[in-house]
Amino acid sequence: MGTTAGLAGCLGGSEDTLTVGFVLPFTGVYSLLGESIVNGFELYVDEQGGEIAGQEIETVSRDTEADTNTGVSATRELLVESGADALVGPVSSAVATAMMQTVENESSAIWLNANAGDYRLVEEGCLSYHFRTSFNDWQTSAPLAPWVYENVADNVVITYADYAFGDNSRQFFSEAFEQAGGTVVNEIPIPLGTDDFSPYMGDIEGSGADAVYSFFAGSDAVNYVTQFHEFGLDQNMTQTGSGFLLSEDTLPAQGQAALGKFSLLHYTSTDQSERNQGFAQSYADAHDTRPNVYACQGYDSAQAFELAVEEADTDPDAMAEALRGAEIDSPRGSFRFHEETNDPVQNMYVREVVEGSDGPENEVVDTVENIELPTWGCSVN
Repeated sequence: MGTTAGLAGCLGGSEDTLTVGFVLPFTGVYSLLGESIVNGFELYVDEQGGEIAGQEIETVSRDTEADTNTGVSATRELLVESGADALVGPVSSAVATAMMQTVENESSAIWLNANAGDYRLVEEGCLSYHFRTSFNDWQTSAPLAPWVYENVADNVVITYADYAFGDNSRQFFSEAFEQAGGTVVNEIPIPLGTDDFSPYMGDIEGSGADAVYSFFAGSDAVNYVTQFHEFGLDQNMTQTGSGFLLSEDTLPAQGQAALGKFSLLHYTSTDQSERNQGFAQSYADAHDTRPNVYACQGYDSAQAFELAVEEADTDPDAMAEALRGAEIDSPRGSFRFHEETNDPVQNMYVREVVEGSDGPENEVVDTVENIELPTWGCSVN
């Protein structure tokens, strides 16, 4: 991904050109996520004839490298030098946390957070310009807990990647599961980037739990699910988890090992709604693969930007006011921004991995509709 990519116009174009700054990882382990977000955003712009609200779009990309210092420098460059009307990104919550002060200091653009899900961006930041077009880590964990208690087991062991997001997911699921009446028999932290999970499989099996709740993503999710199956643990234990454990970017590598496992996420590419099927087909035509959740988040970032510009042109305060509480016609289903936190209020889908025509795929088995979000003391009004 080059440093500057123009859908139309050139850098420093006319006042009829809108500038979008992608502050995303384009190298390293999260590069697929960054590229997917851009692909989704650009797909929506292409569907509008290359314009947003009748204006040409110029995009400027800066690689965060998933590094906090690099992310802050990229943010400042996009806001000050490139004059971005909107920021899209990042992927890493650590980078997002580091970006907050710069976004607030400049107060010159809306920030469409297309992936970073740490709840503390709301609790500690509570920025009026920050709109999450993705999720928060409470959403992708806590709502699954009562479903697991009612439909799977009344006791679980929790396994999770030992870093901030993984620990947040553990905490939110554990609290909600115990509130529902369940018992957490053990919690097993596992270092981020683990290749060999065998030292932990004995602890999982020895816990005596009937079910497992896990948070892993990317290559960690592939290795964990594959080895969980190889050790035969899924013969006696039901594996559940945050949706990143079993997603479009991990299922091809997990293969048969993923079958019969459950997860919770806000987007499923196989959903049969007309809106999603149109999006999925357009994305597949453009990229020869089905969209993942990150592509949907990028697509909805473009929709949010369009809505803001149509209502308020490029004044950042007016754009923020236009988006607060606004609804978006998302492929994921029901979606609006929370009136107090600017976080997404959306359906969450319980999915089971089943054998599809082209291999394992997620099938929605239940929907948690527009569940009320915590605000963590934030009110942007």
